[in-house]
Amino acid sequence: MTPCIKKLRGANMDIDFSNADFGSSQCPWNAAENTQEHKCAVKDVSICDYFCGVQFLDSVLCSYPCPTLEALTPEGIDRDKSEVTG
Repeated sequence: MTPCIKKLRGANMDIDFSNADFGSSQCPWNAAENTQEHKCAVKDVSICDYFCGVQFLDSVLCSYPCPTLEALTPEGIDRDKSEVTG
């Protein structure tokens, strides 16, 4: 794992960090912008540009402020980049 990727604990697998009582982390993008609008993933809607996956049990891997495709090594990506970059 590259140094840019952080492990965030306590995500609701919707996936967001809006409930501080549930876990011990907060979204670094939300913290930088002092907001609660950013979410890692919303069913049928989107996946955050900094979302790098989920690690057992429920840690979200976040690369903020480095875009995911810059932070992950080729071994950390499970498909050809062209499938996600268009």
